[in-house]
Amino acid sequence: MISKPNRSPRGPILPFLLLLLSTADASHVVSGTTARLPMSLSTVIQDLEAEGASYVTTAAFLTSQSVRRSTCSSLLRSLFSISGEGDHDDEVIYGETTAFGKKLDDDDDDEGSDADGGGSGVAIACPSRGEATVSEVSSTVVACGGTVVYVADEVDLGRGEGLFDALGPAVERLLAARAAAESGDGGGGGGTTLKHRPSTLIVVFTGAASAAEIESSRRLFEASAAKMLRSIIQPVAATSHRATKLSDVFDRIEYVSSNEKDVDMQLCPAGGKVGRKNSPSAREPAEVAGSVRTVVEAGLVENVGPMVEMAAKVPVKQACPRLMGNAVDLAAARVLGPLAKTCLEECLSLVRTSCGADGKKVVPEFGSLCDASVSRALRDFDAAASKTKRFQKSPVAKRIRADLLENLHSELSDVYDVQVSALQAAAFDAFRARLNKLRITPNLANDMNDAAKTSLDEFATAAKKLRPSSSASASWTGLSDQIANVRTKFARHNAERLLAARASGQFRPVPRKGVTVGMHWLLPKPFGNDYRQEPWLEHTADDLVFAPVDGVTDVGGGDVRTGDWRKGVVPAPTSGEMMYLK
Repeated sequence: MISKPNRSPRGPILPFLLLLLSTADASHVVSGTTARLPMSLSTVIQDLEAEGASYVTTAAFLTSQSVRRSTCSSLLRSLFSISGEGDHDDEVIYGETTAFGKKLDDDDDDEGSDADGGGSGVAIACPSRGEATVSEVSSTVVACGGTVVYVADEVDLGRGEGLFDALGPAVERLLAARAAAESGDGGGGGGTTLKHRPSTLIVVFTGAASAAEIESSRRLFEASAAKMLRSIIQPVAATSHRATKLSDVFDRIEYVSSNEKDVDMQLCPAGGKVGRKNSPSAREPAEVAGSVRTVVEAGLVENVGPMVEMAAKVPVKQACPRLMGNAVDLAAARVLGPLAKTCLEECLSLVRTSCGADGKKVVPEFGSLCDASVSRALRDFDAAASKTKRFQKSPVAKRIRADLLENLHSELSDVYDVQVSALQAAAFDAFRARLNKLRITPNLANDMNDAAKTSLDEFATAAKKLRPSSSASASWTGLSDQIANVRTKFARHNAERLLAARASGQFRPVPRKGVTVGMHWLLPKPFGNDYRQEPWLEHTADDLVFAPVDGVTDVGGGDVRTGDWRKGVVPAPTSGEMMYLK
């Protein structure tokens, strides 16, 4: 009786414990980080090593342009089997998490498994589209050894645009880093770790489900990739050949649908299980962390601008791709950088000779001076650059010329602001001198307004000649704003001078004239009823008597004395005659 009750609950407890053990040993997210890429991969690798991972595989999760943010978030979780039930699954949020680590399930039956029981893991970098720069994405792909999980949207596949906004520069940077590693130059960002590190590209099609749809999408993707490889700049070296198809860049390429699960287990370039110890993509945590450190030390923003600035002290305002291994581009940066500096200095020297060291000497034709100086600087630059025909097609040479033109207008805009300030001061002095010549009369306010208008017209005419005719001056301070500022300054000065003159008693405005208001009242019948305006009085019992102007004798003397004759007189508007009723 004692043993039986103790055996009954033991049955369901054992499977539950086995389930817990299997869950603990299954693949699970170890940690996530929001630090900047590719440095954040180092944090994830350290966490995987702390969890006992002896080998780590890295990959970058990228998407094409038309993949929505919500789709990116759901695919990131489904492709890498992040169910949300793990302790750290909530740390993987697309747009916030830049990298996360996942400890893989150890297979004890696998001959290639680690005998020491260390296990393996994957570190996934997930730069957010629109937030991470192209340089950060490219450096992250290099730090991951070229292994990429790429989501291609069906819209981008159909129109052939937006597929390689991030992947194209990453491939270009990856090829340059590999060429630098092969040549022994560690400046490419990959160091020696890229020499024998195979890579995998897994392309996920969002609009394909069946095998036929995947095959159709694959053909479109490879055709677009071939165009991309022809357009990017690839390193020129005797030991390397130009990549014309994706297989020249990646050791293994897989095309899957968006319904695929456990994509992280397919990252092995040899096609086997990525968790195996002898997987070509698996590296020790120290080696992977070294690759990340090498990329970080090479610089996150890879451009030729710092090279030109160090060589020529010319501020480069636009970033252009750093082309490792291209002798023409490097020569263009080395030769044309100092030349751009010389042209810039000569142009500014010519302008400052006319404007003075501080630029406050007003040059009436400053705009024409700027046009001539810029044209001369560009002409000298083009003449020197054209001596080397190889520079004509170099993107670095074109970018240095564009930077030179922008820097010329940027420097001249500062001198232009000083010129306008000096012209405003001169116009205000001329305005005050014109006011001092005015006599204090009752019309002083009108005279001051006329003086302000005349001075403002002179300033506007002179200010137009200070602006160059080139379209680059459109970014300078607007002429209308400058005229408005001077107009406000003149009006304020006039108001102050009038108040001072009125307070001193010297100025008395013209007294205002009185306003006369007249009111007219029309009496319709001032002399009684008009016979012609009363139709119902046409037949009257009285006799109508006509009295001429001088026929006053028709009125009797008695009527005059009593005044009754006025009651019988009615007006005759058509003549001076009068009619009255007898």
